[in-house]
Amino acid sequence: MNHPSNENIPSRSFSYHAFNFTFLLLLAVFFISLYTVALLKSNSRITLSAAVERNISCSDAVHRAISSRLTRADFEQINTKSDMNSAQYRSLQSYLNELRSLNSTRYLYTAKRGPGGKPIYLIDGLDLEAPDFAYPGTYLEEEMAPYLEAALSGKTIHSQKIIDTTWGHIFTACYPVIASDGTNDILGALCIEIDMEDTYRSIEAINRSSFGIAAAASMIALLLIVISYFYTKKQKSRELTQQQLLEQTAKAAEAANKAKSTFLFNMSHDIRTPMNAILGYAELARNHLQEPEKIGEYMDKIHISGEKMLSIINNILQFSQIENNQIHIEETSIQTEKSFDSCIVMVQTALEEKQQHFHVTKDISYPYIYIDTTYMSEIVLNILSNAIKYTAKGGTISCALRQEPGETDGWCITEIAITDTGIGISEEFQSHIFESFSRERSSTVSGIEGTGLGMGIVKNLVDLMHGTIEVKSKLGEGSTFTVRIPCRISSREETEPTAFDETAAQTLSGCRILLAEDNDLNAEISIELLTREGLLVERANDGVACLEMLQKAPEDYYDLILMDIQMPIMDGYKATRAIRRFSDKKKAGIPIVAMTANAFTEDKERALESGMNDHVAKPIDMKVLMSVLEEQICGHKGL
Repeated sequence: MNHPSNENIPSRSFSYHAFNFTFLLLLAVFFISLYTVALLKSNSRITLSAAVERNISCSDAVHRAISSRLTRADFEQINTKSDMNSAQYRSLQSYLNELRSLNSTRYLYTAKRGPGGKPIYLIDGLDLEAPDFAYPGTYLEEEMAPYLEAALSGKTIHSQKIIDTTWGHIFTACYPVIASDGTNDILGALCIEIDMEDTYRSIEAINRSSFGIAAAASMIALLLIVISYFYTKKQKSRELTQQQLLEQTAKAAEAANKAKSTFLFNMSHDIRTPMNAILGYAELARNHLQEPEKIGEYMDKIHISGEKMLSIINNILQFSQIENNQIHIEETSIQTEKSFDSCIVMVQTALEEKQQHFHVTKDISYPYIYIDTTYMSEIVLNILSNAIKYTAKGGTISCALRQEPGETDGWCITEIAITDTGIGISEEFQSHIFESFSRERSSTVSGIEGTGLGMGIVKNLVDLMHGTIEVKSKLGEGSTFTVRIPCRISSREETEPTAFDETAAQTLSGCRILLAEDNDLNAEISIELLTREGLLVERANDGVACLEMLQKAPEDYYDLILMDIQMPIMDGYKATRAIRRFSDKKKAGIPIVAMTANAFTEDKERALESGMNDHVAKPIDMKVLMSVLEEQICGHKGL
């Protein structure tokens, strides 16, 4: 007697599991299909019932609006087509037509029994030129007669069975019109018909879907049997690999969701700070319209906050680079105190709203330093905003700026310490505050959600700038965050380049600029600003128009081209390359400056690679633009 070998046991076990898998899968498909069909049928009934209820409500509203206007004369003095010339008929017909249009009603009319007792139309609310307009005295269709008869007997009737007329499915409501002179005579009827074609088309579509689902389910079941057979044969050998792949996919999805949530959370947080400042100072400016000095002060602060918001927006657009560790620190020479004060300006409104006491101390040994001002501002604003948020009304916040010599010659340490008297952070949670999505549970007790909002990004930026951040805090007493950033020492000459002066303005006066800009609003602003500086400006709507205008112009007619990048037909890069290939060497060598909202470093590099001479970012800073124009035009002319 042969015994089954051990190697056959796994195969049988595998087949058994495959059978169970297939059976359960088919069972699930069957029940899901059954449930879906039942749901669609139920939805059909609900759709129809809802449509009828809606039409009843609409009809009742129309009846209430009209009933008070109908008089005995409207039913006794209007009988034939000749009565349409009366002011009485025209007024009521116009009113019915207006009501019908406003309520999406298909037909709205009055009727009564005519000669011989047959129901006739009196006043039809359709447009007079409508092909199915009914003149006074016209007999009603036979399918509508029962509804009119019910109304003339004193009953209000709503059709529960939708009438399939020659015009399609129609909901009908008829109301008796009772004399208001005390006789309570039934003068006639008011009838309202509402188109139900869309509802029935929807129901038919649902019914077709249910049959389609049932057929599709059968096909799917058949396919699943075949697929599951082949799939399960290979599943055992791939199980471990598949599990690892699923784990990796889950981790990647979790990381992506976390990154997306962090992005949205911090974007909202970071933008609100300068936006609150802009709105706050705009409101203050509105309240001091007769005080020019204050208006000027508020406008300066709004401008500073707007620049900070632009920097934050640029930073947000680089978020994908942060995710992929591709972010670059771009250090520029700045005035230490001015940069620090601009952050204070943006939180001033929030401080005033909470009536918090704010103290600032400065110990500046190095007035000019190299630093990434965008990221430094984001660090300071995040910490200050949290201090304001988690400090009670009337509390105290202190901000201290201090500098000390660095370990290397030509370097210094810029330290910013922000202290508050807020709710504080527990000692246990302090070690987690810089983690993404971290939140101390006890913070919910205070009614404030999200302790340390943005601290994860702050820590990443500080690390990228080779700095340190420390936190000292005690529950109920407050917190102190200390940021220390190593900075290269700069000078005033490096920080404040020579401004565009009157001599340069006279040099550029009368120079002709060809502006390639497709946006009308941007073009209007640019032309106005440039014209005020004495420049002559001509506009091309796109790259192709720019090429044509340059080709047709006399030699040396244009002194420079201001080229937008994103334009229809031909963008700025393609237009520049085409110009550089002109056979006319003078026109091919004309200075071209990119003036565009594509403001990243890689955008400037791409502009230069395409053959442009320089790059100016929008929104336009006229000092920067005029300085670039002076350099390019004068350099080209050899002045």
